[in-house]
Amino acid sequence: MSCDVRPTLSKTSLRPAIPCALVCVTALWAIETDAARAATCDNERPAESAIELSEALNDAARELSRGAQLNDALDRIGFPIETSESLYVKSTSDDAAVRELVADRYCAAVKSAPRTEIGVYRSGNETWIVLAARAEQPAIEDSAAIAARVLELVNAARAEARRCGREKVAAAAPLALSQPLTEAAARHALDMARTGSFDHRGSDASSSAERVTSAGYRWRATGENIASGQSSADSVVAAWLDSPGHCANLMGPQFTEMGVAFALSPSRSPAIYWTQVFATPR
Repeated sequence: MSCDVRPTLSKTSLRPAIPCALVCVTALWAIETDAARAATCDNERPAESAIELSEALNDAARELSRGAQLNDALDRIGFPIETSESLYVKSTSDDAAVRELVADRYCAAVKSAPRTEIGVYRSGNETWIVLAARAEQPAIEDSAAIAARVLELVNAARAEARRCGREKVAAAAPLALSQPLTEAAARHALDMARTGSFDHRGSDASSSAERVTSAGYRWRATGENIASGQSSADSVVAAWLDSPGHCANLMGPQFTEMGVAFALSPSRSPAIYWTQVFATPR
């Protein structure tokens, strides 16, 4: 997260069918990998979570065999990434031999939590493996309920005096949810998700104030918080309150209205981007 706070204009940032033979081979991989995760590796504590076969990751592994980079392969299949890793083995086509090589060379990666899904593609004596964890994401259809929850949490925070970093801030009046501000927030959250850019300035060089104006809102004070990676209203508000600059915006007595939105970027890490816009009308 980054922070840029100003007197009246403030900003804070916080597929194809799989052949039956491949399915059978990959299922064996999933079973073997679970066994590997249950075993110790260099006296490390074993991973606790199970690993599951993923047809989507099979497709990603196939993309790797065609020369794609891991992030590009996951992007093509729309996999919401939390963490990911790819493994490559060139050896005999015998399943047992390949599994032994993976256990010997990649034990830590196979066991590493929270990678909980696996995909495999084999061609001749080459094998490509993708290990990944799926990011938790809110549903877009729940946007209105999530915005209402953010507003509830923000107003609960504003109801009490607190510290934003070293600064003491007084309690402030509650905010009202504004549709134009929500539109401005949604525009920027979607822009960040599409471009993977975590910045107050949009890909079209727009500022937060310009986006508020474009939404038809006439303001005399405005500000913006951004964040990425948080999977719920509660976690994103908690992150903003833990950051002095975000907290100061959120508690700002000069603001009377708020808009908030999130956008998903399934193939990126982080896979979710948030924008919160504050303002006071003229």
